[in-house]
Amino acid sequence: MVILGVDCSSKQSSVCIMNDEKIIYTAVQATNTTHSQNFMPMIDGALKVCGFTPKDIDLYAVTIGPGSFTGLRIGLAVIKGMASANNTPCIGVSSLKALAKSVDLDGIIIPVFDARRRQIYGCIIDNNQVVVDDFCDNVSVIEEYIKNTKKSVFFIGDGKTLCYNTYGEFSNVKLNNIEMPCIAMGACIIAKKEYELNGAKTHFDLSPSYLRLSQAEREMKEKMEEKQ
Repeated sequence: MVILGVDCSSKQSSVCIMNDEKIIYTAVQATNTTHSQNFMPMIDGALKVCGFTPKDIDLYAVTIGPGSFTGLRIGLAVIKGMASANNTPCIGVSSLKALAKSVDLDGIIIPVFDARRRQIYGCIIDNNQVVVDDFCDNVSVIEEYIKNTKKSVFFIGDGKTLCYNTYGEFSNVKLNNIEMPCIAMGACIIAKKEYELNGAKTHFDLSPSYLRLSQAEREMKEKMEEKQ
């Protein structure tokens, strides 16, 4: 089985190709260009390097969020279009869980994206088990958990600086130098397991998981509340 995994949920884009159990290609790009500029060339380059065409792909794995609203829409639109051409099965994967799966750390992994205003998108994973599912909340929401666990805690993702600045004094919080993991690789690994357990879905079933309103919607809501 050939799986093409993609991610546009954060500031970087990533692509991965998995052939059966083996990861045969990964690429991560974080530049001043936008996802709309670099994402399709990344996919095209991955297919050409591996000698594949879209017809050779047996399963698409795409991150559905949480994360960048624009990035998620771009990633989903591209995969929906590619999958529809050949009726290729798809699996949507949590971007946070894919981020956690893309690294190898011994302890509790807390993947985090910076959601601005001291908020984070995050989840908590202990030994591959989801302890706290995907959420969007103030960075302080995980304080009690960190206080009460005796295991090593690792933050990964573009929100890790905020988290380390907040919880750096806790002895169980450990630093790491992981900057740009291939989230698409984690998406491939999770999608393969999901496919083996429950099968796949179609491109019609793919939808984003934003977890909160967009900035425009939040600002409109605040204005409406002020008028009341």
